[in-house]
Amino acid sequence: MAWTKLRTSLYERITPGLRDRVAIHQARYRRTREEVGRVWVTLDGRELISFNTNSYVARRAEIDHDMRSGTGPFALSAASTYTEYLAADAAAVDMLRRTGEYDDYSALRDLEDYLSLTIEAALTSPAPLVRAFAMIDGRVGKRRLRAFWPLEEEHPLVRALYIARCEDARLLPQTRAI
Repeated sequence: MAWTKLRTSLYERITPGLRDRVAIHQARYRRTREEVGRVWVTLDGRELISFNTNSYVARRAEIDHDMRSGTGPFALSAASTYTEYLAADAAAVDMLRRTGEYDDYSALRDLEDYLSLTIEAALTSPAPLVRAFAMIDGRVGKRRLRAFWPLEEEHPLVRALYIARCEDARLLPQTRAI
């Protein structure tokens, strides 16, 4: 899906009170190898999260190396095979995804998937970016928002957008820190 269509579709889903406060941006660095880029979300002009391909690849390699150099199930040995390397890499990708760290392509794919999900599926998605946008979705009402409090174990992006949505719906005091 084209970026402009994706962004327009996302803004249509955001509750009217937050459309001017929440923004999603994309930058594509055309002169780099493979045209890597960055996707980021802002709230009131402050960047909440960034999905940068370069930092993601570096972090993924670091985790992958740590997994294979330790004593765990992915430890590197003389008999290590390419299949074991792929298993360690898949585990690293899964760990990063659960913590909400991904490249810009994965972020865009999650945002496209979000548009085709029911609100129930979006709120229970394993992807933090999908859950975050579900929190500011106009299909979520006050009763459902109250059911989520407190979000202590949740990703910081999800918490920040949840608090902004609750402030907009007048469910929390305006002085609560994000």
